[in-house]
Amino acid sequence: MKILKNYVYNLSYQILVVVLPIITTPYITRIFSSQELGDYGYYSSIVTYFILLATLGVANYGTKVISGHRNEINKNFWGIYFLQLGATILSISLYCIFCVNLPSMQNPVAYILGLSLVSKGLDISWLFQGLEDFRKITVRNITVKLVGVISIFLFVKSTNDLYLYVFLLTIFELLGQLSMWLPAREFIGKPHVDLEYARYHLKPIILLFLPQIAISLYVTLDRTMLGVLASTKDVGIYDQALKLVNILLTLVTSLGSVMLPRVANLLATNNHEEVNKMHEISFLVYNLIIFPIMTGMLIVNDDFVQFFLGQDFQDARFAIAIMIFRMFFIGWTNIMGIQILIPHNKNKEFMISTTVPAITSVGLNLLFLPKLGYMGAAIVSVLTEAFVWAIQLFFTRKYIKDVPIIGSMMKIILASAIMYGLLLVSKTVIHFSPIVNVLAFAVIGGIIYLFAILSLKVVDVKELKQIIRKN
Repeated sequence: MKILKNYVYNLSYQILVVVLPIITTPYITRIFSSQELGDYGYYSSIVTYFILLATLGVANYGTKVISGHRNEINKNFWGIYFLQLGATILSISLYCIFCVNLPSMQNPVAYILGLSLVSKGLDISWLFQGLEDFRKITVRNITVKLVGVISIFLFVKSTNDLYLYVFLLTIFELLGQLSMWLPAREFIGKPHVDLEYARYHLKPIILLFLPQIAISLYVTLDRTMLGVLASTKDVGIYDQALKLVNILLTLVTSLGSVMLPRVANLLATNNHEEVNKMHEISFLVYNLIIFPIMTGMLIVNDDFVQFFLGQDFQDARFAIAIMIFRMFFIGWTNIMGIQILIPHNKNKEFMISTTVPAITSVGLNLLFLPKLGYMGAAIVSVLTEAFVWAIQLFFTRKYIKDVPIIGSMMKIILASAIMYGLLLVSKTVIHFSPIVNVLAFAVIGGIIYLFAILSLKVVDVKELKQIIRKN
């Protein structure tokens, strides 16, 4: 039952993360042009590299350590956090040098985004994830997000407010991280430095840091290279398409942060049978959500972009039609990487599964971006995620061979195909405004999919209830 509660808490926040951009994006894309938001996306992609250094590989590693050693929280927290703090100070210093010495970085947007480095240096959400206390994270994040969105509507009114918009995004992120330190005091006590113990954590953190660099190469470098090899307008269009796909992805990836501490805790007690059950639930939930979202989005893509984005961003629908297929690969790698390789201490394999595709993605971007622009970036993003999926599938084959996946997945694919076919037919008779079309297809598609899932008996409801109550 604890897993269910944590998933509900985390999912409620992720739903808010989904809903708020749906509210703000139509407003923002009608105030700022693709060029202006492209500038923000370009500098944001550069800052991401420094954020990567500031956070090291602490998030997943810290969650795993706290979860597996709950009787030594104080010692482990400060040993890990001082490494994060040192990395943040180094990152801020390098970013300042970068901005001062590189003319292209001497832009107010780049300066304001530097606040994100301070935010990440204060991020201790991994502590509460390790403790499986998602309530504190959720309540504070929701409060800060809501205040931030209200501020955007109140103060961002014209194209001259781009710097204010970027500042509001970063300052509320910073306030959100600061708010986590108050409830953390009862667990972490007073700060104390133990360099020897910090060094003990350094090697495994570095092993998880290298994959994060690799992931950043193919998640963020595409926007940077797009700005250099094509144009910042291409960045703006691609960035909006990427944001939309990432919004949909939050519905599935929210389960990963909930399952990691539980799987790590079960492995610490050598309860492998229960671990397999957790993996089975993860694959089932992911597939149940991923496939209907993919097929449904292909149906409503044109209508959705028409009302969701401004006139300057209509070409994003072409990128979305390609990038929607990332959902399957990212959903599965969220299980194979975060829930299987990391808890089993397969850090080397996790590193290989991200670094090799990252290097490949750089070469593919050099090949595709100059000629195809944002469309090339969309194609490369899908190919890269597929490569990560293939490598992780190879490394996790012995862990998932006893986990029943294929049978239920084939039924889900069939149910999604039935939904797609019937919605495709209904498009010939449903012709309303774009927003009404989307709502109509969502309701009709949901009913068709639910009926198909129940008819095909994809889920054993009794067994699922027993597992949820037990955990």
